[in-house]
Amino acid sequence: MKDNRLKILEVCTVSSSAYALVFHRAHALNQRHAGKMRVDVLCSAGSEVTLMQEQGMNVVVETMHRSLNPLQLARSAWNLRRAIKYGGYDAVHLHFGIPGLVGRFLAFFDSKTVWIYQSHGYSIAENTGSLARKAYILIEKVLKKTVRYSLFQLREDMELAREHQLLNESQMVFLGNGINLNRFVPDFTPRQTPTTFGMVARFEPIKNHVLLLDAVELLAKKTRDFKVKLIGQGYLQAEVIAAIQQKGLADVVEIVEYSNDMPAFYQSIDVGLLTSFAEGIPRALIEPMASGKPVICTDVKGSREAIIDQKTGFKTPIDSPQALAEHMHWFIKNPEQRQQMGKAAHEHAKQQFSEERILDILGDLYLSCTSSAPVGMGEATA
Repeated sequence: MKDNRLKILEVCTVSSSAYALVFHRAHALNQRHAGKMRVDVLCSAGSEVTLMQEQGMNVVVETMHRSLNPLQLARSAWNLRRAIKYGGYDAVHLHFGIPGLVGRFLAFFDSKTVWIYQSHGYSIAENTGSLARKAYILIEKVLKKTVRYSLFQLREDMELAREHQLLNESQMVFLGNGINLNRFVPDFTPRQTPTTFGMVARFEPIKNHVLLLDAVELLAKKTRDFKVKLIGQGYLQAEVIAAIQQKGLADVVEIVEYSNDMPAFYQSIDVGLLTSFAEGIPRALIEPMASGKPVICTDVKGSREAIIDQKTGFKTPIDSPQALAEHMHWFIKNPEQRQQMGKAAHEHAKQQFSEERILDILGDLYLSCTSSAPVGMGEATA
């Protein structure tokens, strides 16, 4: 029997990102629109593939390299093109840097497929040099005509797109970010253990573990009655471990084994941290807030749109370990205020970051891919 459902392929690089950021909403869309659409996920091989398949998701396993090496980019493009052709997909939803670049290049040669690109934060960070910034903007201008929709997590990025005319207004859709709030249940019972800070971040330069460890080193000179838990994956993990040892912080900083059970991780901490140079609207802030934890983040694009400074947590300068250490020390010394900020953070997450709004926007957008021209997305556009 012929399958007449609209076929959507969401493309990620690695299975851990696909599981954490895409799978749950894709699964929810398949349940909402059964009989009308089927959303599949493409990613490289990894342990999370089995987790997704066991829950009924059709996962296309293809290697998507994260390198800008021309040969690996060509291989990624070949693998993606093969998957699209074999699966007969009507629309392709691209995520992150390399899939977004490779997919939009393929779009020059494939006008039949509807191409959707989701910006999880334009790749312009606080530490991006002037030349790199100009090159990035030029590339975005070249790729302008390849997509029907460009989805934004950040209003700041939408303003950048307008300023430099990177897209037409009809292409831009404000998506924001959202999570399944039912997975993150707060527990406001006072904890008796030392104040525990937690950061969920890949061990890569943009996550800026250097700032965090410098701040912890300063904090440890005042008190060692605290813990810091780090969880993530990445090629800098060995370097971070070496820095922890060199600074004499092994008794207060712990690298936790990577796990997909993030609700359990957030219940093991008191305060969330994120020291990145740039973000989309980061789940590493939304999820701890939903779990009733206040947060500290660097005052950078993306992170500053996620929190309410001095109400759900603190913004801290990107270049001041001293300021970060002082914010951490404040949370240690003020457990009652910390709990009140955690309650405010939970309410903020409920009001602003529900997955239901995201599902409404994506459902309408995907169903519009059957037509030959963009449709009005109402309040989804900005």
